[in-house]
Amino acid sequence: MVHGMSLRLSTTTLQLLALVLGAHGFRDYNELPVFDIIDGNVGQFFNNTESDYTDIDVLFTNVSYSIESEEGVNYSFIHLDYPYLSLTDNYVIDGPDEYWHQVDLNMPQLTPLPQSLESDIRLLPLTKSYGSSHLYMFTPKELFEDVVWTEEAPEVSHVGWAIVFDNVGRFFLLELRGLREITLAMFLVFSIFPLVTGVASVMIFRRAYYRIEFNKKGRSKNSIRKLKSHYKKRQKLLEQSQESTDIVEGEDPLPVDPQVHRTCILFATLEYNIPDWDIRIKIGGLGVMAELMGQHLPHYDLIWVVPCVGNLEYPSAEEEAPIHLKVVNHIYTVRVYSHYYKNTKYLLLDAPVFRKQTAVEPYPLRMDDFASAIFYSVWNQSIAALIKREPVDLYHINDYHGALAPIYNLPSVIPCAISLHNAEFQGLWPLHTETDVKEVCGLFNLPIETCKKYVQFGNVFNLLHSAISYIRVYQNGFGVVGVSNKYGERSWARYPIFWSLKEVGKLPNPDPTDTVATLEDDSVDGRSLESVLAYRKECKRKAQEWAGLKVDDDADLLVFVGRWSIQKGIDLLADLAPTLLEEYNTQLIVVGPVIDLYGKFAAEKFVYIMQHYPGRVFSMPKFTHLPPFVFGGADFALIPSRDEPFGLVAVEFGRKGALGIGSRVGGLGEMPGWWYTVESSATSHLLERFETACRRALSSPKEQRQKLIMAAVKQRFPVSEWVALYGNLVNKCIRSQKACLNPKKLKKQIKKQAALQEQVADKEPMQLPTIEVLDENNNVISTESFAQTEVSNDAPETSDRMEGSETAGPEITPSDAVEAMEADVMEGGIEEPETEETPVAVEFWGSKMEERFIDANGMAIKEYSDMLSSLTPENSKGSHCIESFLVKVQRRWYEEEHHYYKTRFSKKKYKYLQTPEQNAANNVAEVSTKSEGTADSNALDLPLAQRIMYYKVGSWPVYTMCLSLGQILSVSSFQLTLLSGFNTNNAYSLYVVSIVFVLSSFLWWGIYRKFSSIHSLSLPFVVYALAFTMTGISSLGFPIAICGWLSYVATWIYAVAAASGPLYYSLNFEEEGNSGVGCWVYRACVLQGIQQIWTAVLWLWGTRVSHLADDGTILVEPLNTTYVAAIVWPFALFLIGLTVFLYKGLPVYYRQLPGSVPAFTKSLLHRKVVLWFLFAVVCQNYWMSTLTGRAWRFFWGSSLTKLWKIGFNVCWFLGFCVDIHPDRSWSFLFNAHLGQFPVIGLGFGITKWLHLFWSTSNIGMFLPWAGIAGPYLSRALWLWLAILDAVQNVGIGLILLQTLTRRHVTSTLMLGQLFGATTTILARLTSPTKIGPSTVFPDLTGYTTVDGIEPLLDIPFWVCLLLQIIVCGGYLKYFRRENMSRP
Repeated sequence: MVHGMSLRLSTTTLQLLALVLGAHGFRDYNELPVFDIIDGNVGQFFNNTESDYTDIDVLFTNVSYSIESEEGVNYSFIHLDYPYLSLTDNYVIDGPDEYWHQVDLNMPQLTPLPQSLESDIRLLPLTKSYGSSHLYMFTPKELFEDVVWTEEAPEVSHVGWAIVFDNVGRFFLLELRGLREITLAMFLVFSIFPLVTGVASVMIFRRAYYRIEFNKKGRSKNSIRKLKSHYKKRQKLLEQSQESTDIVEGEDPLPVDPQVHRTCILFATLEYNIPDWDIRIKIGGLGVMAELMGQHLPHYDLIWVVPCVGNLEYPSAEEEAPIHLKVVNHIYTVRVYSHYYKNTKYLLLDAPVFRKQTAVEPYPLRMDDFASAIFYSVWNQSIAALIKREPVDLYHINDYHGALAPIYNLPSVIPCAISLHNAEFQGLWPLHTETDVKEVCGLFNLPIETCKKYVQFGNVFNLLHSAISYIRVYQNGFGVVGVSNKYGERSWARYPIFWSLKEVGKLPNPDPTDTVATLEDDSVDGRSLESVLAYRKECKRKAQEWAGLKVDDDADLLVFVGRWSIQKGIDLLADLAPTLLEEYNTQLIVVGPVIDLYGKFAAEKFVYIMQHYPGRVFSMPKFTHLPPFVFGGADFALIPSRDEPFGLVAVEFGRKGALGIGSRVGGLGEMPGWWYTVESSATSHLLERFETACRRALSSPKEQRQKLIMAAVKQRFPVSEWVALYGNLVNKCIRSQKACLNPKKLKKQIKKQAALQEQVADKEPMQLPTIEVLDENNNVISTESFAQTEVSNDAPETSDRMEGSETAGPEITPSDAVEAMEADVMEGGIEEPETEETPVAVEFWGSKMEERFIDANGMAIKEYSDMLSSLTPENSKGSHCIESFLVKVQRRWYEEEHHYYKTRFSKKKYKYLQTPEQNAANNVAEVSTKSEGTADSNALDLPLAQRIMYYKVGSWPVYTMCLSLGQILSVSSFQLTLLSGFNTNNAYSLYVVSIVFVLSSFLWWGIYRKFSSIHSLSLPFVVYALAFTMTGISSLGFPIAICGWLSYVATWIYAVAAASGPLYYSLNFEEEGNSGVGCWVYRACVLQGIQQIWTAVLWLWGTRVSHLADDGTILVEPLNTTYVAAIVWPFALFLIGLTVFLYKGLPVYYRQLPGSVPAFTKSLLHRKVVLWFLFAVVCQNYWMSTLTGRAWRFFWGSSLTKLWKIGFNVCWFLGFCVDIHPDRSWSFLFNAHLGQFPVIGLGFGITKWLHLFWSTSNIGMFLPWAGIAGPYLSRALWLWLAILDAVQNVGIGLILLQTLTRRHVTSTLMLGQLFGATTTILARLTSPTKIGPSTVFPDLTGYTTVDGIEPLLDIPFWVCLLLQIIVCGGYLKYFRRENMSRP
């Protein structure tokens, strides 16, 4: 097919074309590509298409392709595909027997010619002949000398010409082919369709998952069916039992055969109750479930380990043998007392470290200091000692507090079960340096080897992870359960410590008050609707009187009960309250303890709201036991939690008739009410969803509410169901360990652990932590080691009564922790904490502990309090929104913190930052326990190089810009043809580059895993510098052969450095976790755009400096000019300087050694998104990587276009990609929650496939309807598709960052490189596209209506297309399922 307005032909060439057609077995003219376009009036006879055939024998049979015309004449349709091949002069086409024979070239001209073309076409023989019987490949220059131009424009409705041969008459003619309408239609579809599908995908996604779930009946049918099944099983057990089946209220005994061994279960909690002593220690959610175990498991022997708090006096108890344990190489003694109640044996631990806590706050105030480490060390070692002492069959772990205990008893093992009540809190201590590791391991009395094998997760000492590792090794990963149907699954998806397990199971919590033995479906204790409504009316009146509200039966009473924290969504309620109070007849009761800043600011806001709406709002920001009539009188229970493991409060309110309004996360959503799904953590999104749910609920008719109330009070979450499920869990945990530890395996494990302990025992004692304590003048007054402190080896004196102080001690410092092991009791009082224990930060990069803004100087709360004087329902959700204000303040605080601690190049006033100088002026002492370079060290103490690296240009620290350069310079495995000689047919070069790329990936991965990151991030720039140096040398006028080899060597060296690209992608922006998702998307777009510009420059270079060798292959021809060296050598020197600068100046984060992650490979392969990423890489590289060079030659290789105009388009299009800011550009689509950015990127669909189709199938070669603008318009579409593909790549990158940790992202990208490079080699050997588009990207420029759908019936075309569609769908599926930021 000849495109455009002209054709140039030669006699010998025409003979050659027919021969080549048969030689390659083409049976359909649509299989062959068409020609490039030189300009609007001239079509190029040859199109730089390459061939592997450089010497072909001429004797072939059955080579002509012919059809029968209406006149009965046979014609052969020939596409001019191999223009560089030419036939020797003594070969021509011979007749109807369809064989090639030798004939005389000097025969008469091929006649007759069509009358209309005789004046326009001249056929001349090639002037150069080699006189042999083989085909030879001619260079374009040689071929050009043997042709003449023929200019004849096709009709306006067609695209080009087809050459038709008559085998009998030995003449040819030109036939019009192709339809301009097809090129126009495809141009429009390729331009608009991806954008339409992208927007549609976001709309569909939001409509499917961003909705209000109206629950009319409560628990699902499947849940009710399971409930009935459990009830029947329990009834069957009771009938088979010979014991009494009388059920005492409050208890739920199961039949037990006295001759059968009773399973003994040990559990340890800091919250507990002792009924006969009337002791209750802060019974929250975890405490309620512990109390439930003590009351409703009479068929087990229970051992409940609890600590003695300081402000409580305990009755006398039997003292047992004390526990002697080790803390920092010294012996510490814990007294043990026992008390029996029914089937439960209480073991009370008495030690000064426990006595510091109170009944109101039994937990340490924080989780990352030495004092808390000592507390949990003593606690876990004590539990481990009791496990060895008591006849325990199973140890039940509740959250992280006692998770370390089984590790101490290794190699002895015991079945364990873990209940996740709140997996966000895991018990973390930083392990940034070897000193940190030694100190923390010393505090916990653990060998470093054991810590790395079981406890350490990355650079964090993780208590919960120790139990996860224990269960993975000794129970095949079975035994970890969430407390609701969805919480276990979401915990597995969100928290990396669970990824080494195949799954996290479920053990849904019951309603502790649902102890009724019968299972009723149609009635509620015989009560009618009227009696229920009457009861609720009376409770409502009492609740209004109790809260001091106006007694109004018509007002809707809304109640919030829970911790005032960001997790519980108290800020959302405070922001929405003015709107609900202003537009509806509502009253509000808000009760709970203040936990964090969000709760603190909400309390301040509710003070103003109470004043502005007297008699309608009651706010009590403290822990309070509510009277039952508050639950029975509430019309609606408000539960806007961002995360909720079970949601007991929803069940408690619902079973009293209150309807739920809240988020459908964790265990919420099973009670009747209005529940909104949470797909984004953006407050604007949550607030809008919460408001919509409230409006629907408050606008609901009275009759509907009454039906929902009756459905709510009928809901059952019976304790008996939980007892049955718990029994299954216990039995399976015991069986799992027995199955895992067969005698041979158990013996091997014990031997291995014993050898480890012997190895540790032979080592010298570890160095102990050093603590600095400051006086009121901020001077160091003591520097002492724990080793210098004498710790009593004797047990404290015993007495008839267990005594404790009435008040607890003050907040403990590290030095106080030393004294705590010497003194019995500390005096003073503990203030109620303002922050929760340190949670796991769920970020794009994974779990990372960071300093948090706590408003130390009170400026933020004062400023916000002043703002509240102008509060309105409208601005309460806007400028006065709690999170909006805190985000702005925190951003300012981070800037101040960054300036003071990391740069200090200029003076600056600090508004929100509490500096050490301010602390000294206010007589506030500080304790420094952190390493240099953290938030406790002055910026002036940092090296100058680090301070420069921390300096920000705009919002980009200098170090991020340097690391971004490493990402920009790298190439992916899909772009390896860029480095293989700019020619997909240069197979050997491609193989070498790919192998170098694979080996280099192993090299950089090894350096990353064995050494600190400063090595793997700085050394690649030295290699880049060497590559550019070699490029400069190759341009100094050496012989062509030498220059060529120097260029190849430079390419291979560049491939070595380019393999480090994933490291720069995953390790950049280490301290930018406080940036929003929009900022991440913006930065990713900037880097992607700049990288695309750099790639375009490389391809332009390759296109301009390539030349055609005599054998027809395209080689890179170095530019023999000193200008090249003058450009690349200074850049190489810059890269060497950058290497030194990075090595000296990278922040402290990059200088820490890589931490241990047990079972890392297993955790990586358990993530479906990782497997899907590798599958996508293989699919794309196999089908399309070999065509990358052809696509770029389409873009740069046209002589019709002006280089400066194409360059301007590149800068404009990709500059648009760089400058695009999602917070502005896509705000209408994402509504400020850009976490769904990947949805639109994947919604664009098969952008890479469209991109290659347009550039390699010849459809973009000639746009007859566009006139002289056609070449530019075609390349503009090519750039547009490139931008959409770049956006999709950014979306895929964000998927990895939102579903994996830094280390998992790095490993995934490295594996992707290995798979991709290997697949590229395989594609060059076996893919249908190994040397051209083939039928995978069919040429539709020769299509006519008579062809029907035949051109699209090739299987490779559909296989490639469907695989690319499936890839996009799979990404969306696994992104939503494994997104760590979605609760």
